[in-house]
Amino acid sequence: IEDEGTAGDVEKIQILEETLSLMKLIVEEDKMMKEHAEKESRGKAAGFHVGDKAEGNYFMEGTFYPGVIVDVAEDGNSVVIQYDDDQSQETLTNENVRSLEPPPEILAALTHRLSDEEALGTVNTDEQCLFEDYDLMAKLAELKEKTGERSDAATLFQEAAELAMNAGKMTTANKWSMRAASLEG
Repeated sequence: IEDEGTAGDVEKIQILEETLSLMKLIVEEDKMMKEHAEKESRGKAAGFHVGDKAEGNYFMEGTFYPGVIVDVAEDGNSVVIQYDDDQSQETLTNENVRSLEPPPEILAALTHRLSDEEALGTVNTDEQCLFEDYDLMAKLAELKEKTGERSDAATLFQEAAELAMNAGKMTTANKWSMRAASLEG
């Protein structure tokens, strides 16, 4: 986390903020992928689910418009679709609704990530982060403190402490929590 003194504190802060932001996005993306895979594992045999993208036969006129399923009847035979264009809602039987969700086999092919080992036959260590998010956040807090942003530094130290505690690093978490408290007081 140290450098040879070539970058100024402002540049270091920017790099750390961008790195932490990217790390957070990766965690959120992994969570979304897991949720999506779980949703797909239920299969379409059970019918529509709230949140599914679909087309509804608008007022049974024969023209289908895209929307999102916002409710499913208990018996599973009808749904409430909210149309994308005007946000209006309509209750339709399943026969008057077409799924816009890709079939599970296509979705699996699109969303399955090959590991580096699967794709390249070797592990790509270039993409592995050598630092934990809590270490980077604490370093960012130190830089914020150094530049006089004590409130931001205290918040970052507390967040770093919580992340370290979640990772089982209690001594580190305690150190950063105490540092946050000293900046707040």
